[in-house]
Amino acid sequence: MWNLYFIAVDPVVQGQGIGRGLMRHVEDTLRGLGPTVARTLVVETSSTAQYAGTRAFYRRIGYDEEARIRQFYGPEDDKAVFWRSLVA
Repeated sequence: MWNLYFIAVDPVVQGQGIGRGLMRHVEDTLRGLGPTVARTLVVETSSTAQYAGTRAFYRRIGYDEEARIRQFYGPEDDKAVFWRSLVA
């Protein structure tokens, strides 16, 4: 199990495939380690409206929302955890 804390793309160039490319690089690197070392990848983000685009991004690239930890970052701000298998 691997955890990616966060990635960031300048808002000026969002929507140009940079985030998708970063995630592909991380996933490919982990897959290269083999399934006994890297089976899954989790990523986390905030549940606030400000991060709605981030949550949609993770869903678009194949991540499922696995968990929510209520009030993790503060009142009305849950941690949303997304999960993806790295093995076929």
